[in-house]
Amino acid sequence: MGKKFTGLEESLKLVSDAGTRKDVRIRELGMIEDYADGLVNLTIEGKAKLKAVIDAFKFELFDGDINEECIGGYYRILLKLINMEGNLKGKKCIIYGNNWLSAEIERKMASKNYHVFNWRNVNPDYMDEYDLHILCDEPLKVYGIAALPDKDKVIKLWDYLKYKFGVFPAVYRTITDMEEAAGSGVKGIITGGRNTVYAIHSSLLHKKTVSVANRSQDIFYDFKLFCHAYESMPDLEYVIVGLAPYSLRYDTSKSNAEWRRCLVYYPVVETMHNCNGADQLIELYKTEYFKVKNYFESGYVESLYDLYVSSETKTEEAENCVFDDSAMTQEVTEHNIREINALYNRPHTEILLQNKVLLQEYAHFCQMKGIRVIFFIPPYTKWYKEHMKKSYYEELVSTVKMLCEKYGAEFIDMMNVSLPDRCFRDYASINDIGAIKVASYINEVLEKGKVEK
Repeated sequence: MGKKFTGLEESLKLVSDAGTRKDVRIRELGMIEDYADGLVNLTIEGKAKLKAVIDAFKFELFDGDINEECIGGYYRILLKLINMEGNLKGKKCIIYGNNWLSAEIERKMASKNYHVFNWRNVNPDYMDEYDLHILCDEPLKVYGIAALPDKDKVIKLWDYLKYKFGVFPAVYRTITDMEEAAGSGVKGIITGGRNTVYAIHSSLLHKKTVSVANRSQDIFYDFKLFCHAYESMPDLEYVIVGLAPYSLRYDTSKSNAEWRRCLVYYPVVETMHNCNGADQLIELYKTEYFKVKNYFESGYVESLYDLYVSSETKTEEAENCVFDDSAMTQEVTEHNIREINALYNRPHTEILLQNKVLLQEYAHFCQMKGIRVIFFIPPYTKWYKEHMKKSYYEELVSTVKMLCEKYGAEFIDMMNVSLPDRCFRDYASINDIGAIKVASYINEVLEKGKVEK
């Protein structure tokens, strides 16, 4: 029990003791009021009642016309208001935040026999009196935490969960689905980025196939996730390696916008690839991981994902929306051009060389394991093909053809397949209508056993 909690308990005892002098009682009543402000979970109404009782008690002590029976009555009222057993006995924790997570963790810690305090009702001067501090929101929104002398008492649960699934829930969901599908019966794996996510729906393929494709996923993480899946899927026959025209020049860990995704992959692949400041981020993750593991069972932490998803405002993605080049406003056109120029402005030779090596390792690994490799480039809109940098596409095709010849891989290149705009959700991505057409062709290739030249 912290010193101030002990002090509150001792003050209450002194107030109730028949041998305590009047001036000491008055002094201790003031101490009780100070200690209770921040140490005890009182509502605004409860604080007002406590102050009224203490003021009345003091008044009668000053007046001098009070007997021990009356003192005992005031003491019992104080005990009830302060809730001695509830607030002073046992472990105590403060929950920080006002969201779905804080509400759930309050419930969870109460079930673990902690006395739970809301951070808004805690006196900042008394922060070190509590056994545990659980941050369920961004630390910058919380006062007093930085001043805590014992950092081991602080669990940055929000920081941990936001990298586990809060910032990029699709990656977490993909990895979870992959692990749940582990075992016999899975015949194929799909890897790739955003274009592959939309172009190939595993549910439309005739053979049981698991997709580990994710938006902004690069060749490095494609290969790493495939290797992870391979370990638990003994019946794998093929892998579809989805590629974008700029894939050889893309590195998630070097992307200004996407590098944080690397921490989401870290528990599976145990590396941050080329991410700057990786050591510091990994140390943060590991520190919080072990703290979380000490206080919460792993199954419970995983269940928080479902609560997170249900708490989010649902915005239905229009999977069947239709791209229309002629309907684009000047503003939209300029925005799309900026996006595509950014995708094709990647003069990074070192990334190009690394990705060529990775793609070769991917193909070689599959050859050694007897797994059929099908490289895949999806269809794109006419508008996209007019604005992309064709040299990136050409260097990719050259590399893939070399790998096909060297490792016996196959290549489905749908770049030159002209699909109408109604098959696309936007200028770069297939919609559900287009995905049906793509799946029809891939199923034909899988059943024939080879890609026709």
